[in-house]
Amino acid sequence: MDSIDTFINTPLLISAGIGVLLFVLLIVIKMRNTAKSSFIFYVVTGITVVGALITLLNQHFIYFVFALILAELVLLPYLIIKAFDNPQKREEKQKAKKLAEQNQAIENSEAVKAVISEIEAKNKRLLEVNKDLVSQVSTFFSRDNSMESFLEYCNKMITEKVGATGCVILVADDYDNMLAVKSLIGKFPPPYKLPDDLPHKPIRVETNLRFAQFPLKDNIFGDLFSGGEPVLIADSVKDPRVYQNGPEDFLKCGSYIFVPIKQQETTVGLIGLARTPDKEKFSKEEFDTAVILTDAVSTAMKPLYSFLAYAEHAELSKDGTIASKYQKDLIPAKLPVIPNASIGCFSNVIEGVCGDYYDVLVSRKDRISFVMADVAGKGMTSLVVMIMIRAILRLTVNTEQTAATILSWANRGICIETSKIDHFASVALINYNSTTNEAQVATCGNNPVFHFVAAEKKLVQVTTPSEPMGVEKNTVYTDINIKLNSGDILVTCTDGLLESLNENGVQYASENLSKVITKNCNASAKDISNRVKDDLKKYCGAAQQYDDQSLLVIKIQ
Repeated sequence: MDSIDTFINTPLLISAGIGVLLFVLLIVIKMRNTAKSSFIFYVVTGITVVGALITLLNQHFIYFVFALILAELVLLPYLIIKAFDNPQKREEKQKAKKLAEQNQAIENSEAVKAVISEIEAKNKRLLEVNKDLVSQVSTFFSRDNSMESFLEYCNKMITEKVGATGCVILVADDYDNMLAVKSLIGKFPPPYKLPDDLPHKPIRVETNLRFAQFPLKDNIFGDLFSGGEPVLIADSVKDPRVYQNGPEDFLKCGSYIFVPIKQQETTVGLIGLARTPDKEKFSKEEFDTAVILTDAVSTAMKPLYSFLAYAEHAELSKDGTIASKYQKDLIPAKLPVIPNASIGCFSNVIEGVCGDYYDVLVSRKDRISFVMADVAGKGMTSLVVMIMIRAILRLTVNTEQTAATILSWANRGICIETSKIDHFASVALINYNSTTNEAQVATCGNNPVFHFVAAEKKLVQVTTPSEPMGVEKNTVYTDINIKLNSGDILVTCTDGLLESLNENGVQYASENLSKVITKNCNASAKDISNRVKDDLKKYCGAAQQYDDQSLLVIKIQ
């Protein structure tokens, strides 16, 4: 019987034929681009066909085995790569490569080169202007009205470099929510409606603009400031935002450039440039120059703002330190001994505030006056008013007048003061008669007076808020007469104590004060004030306070 090897030629011919067919199909796929076929498939198919034909001709089957091994070795790396390949990552690399090629092509184009060259030139000019302004701004630090002087310098520089006939610089006032003119030079025809009663004379119109303030809407300055984008108005006649005020030549509007001044994306001011109708209209290039110069002004303003803020803080701290020293001298260092009563008090002074003042005045046998005052303002401002109140009260409590009359006299004396400083104060005055155990109470402002009735174990407020001292000279205050018994307590404090905040923003309030006094009602006045001080400190914790905290306790023996 013949060996099976005698039939090997037939499979070899079939293998070679199929291999040729596969090769042809791969070529067709490549030509028609119907699918992606790797070059490896061509190589593997070719090796298989060649191996089959050589084996068929030489009848040595080892050639076909070697051909298969070689085909597998060629195919193996390809399959390994495909097995561990990341198609998404490969696609991203291809996209990145394509994008890089596109960018390279764009960069090599003449149009892009021109744009890049223009941007570089613009940035170079901006750097040069910034360098000049930053070097100049330091010369304004030590001047009076340093910000106004700096803006005046910037105004002249921008007007000259842009070739404008006039320039106005407006700065926002956050408190009043208005735009105020800070610098004006040259001819700047007003683009807003002038007041109807303003004479159309150059000097009157210029003065109106120089000291004008504008709301942040319903006028060209406010609208452009709120918009926050630079605007070129080449022809104001055709622009409805510009108001034409009259036929006079000096009022006729030409072209304008408006550029907001920004600090960290916040608009803080506006620069307006004008060119009269008899001059050539502003060009796009001049508009770009104005934007560059305004950016430079904004950059230079930042260190000047920081310096002025620091200088103001340093001045306030200095005033606060001086005021704190003198405030301590005004408060009694040692409390007097009073028949049938004990006294306790404390005052927590917040740095830079210095508005609280208390006093104990032994004027006669039948009158001891207790004063608790909280003066508006900070630092030296509050100290001046505090000294005035202290002097007036010390002169008047020795009279026969009631507590309310004494406060009325002091109020008239304070109201005479017409300076620009705040001269308002909350004052509580208690006239105590140790021979009869009676008290007469009068208050103005927010300083309350509480009466702890020992028989009822209850703290009640005997006063109500009223108009502060220094508001109106004809204000009438009211006397409240209280009969005191052994164990009764009178307490007065400033609103800074009751409005002290804990770390959750909740006020200390009279409820907490009442709890401490009721709990310690059998202690001396000094001990009671110390317990309130400790409780207040524990309540507030690490929360920052913004007002002085003062307390005065009088306990009847």
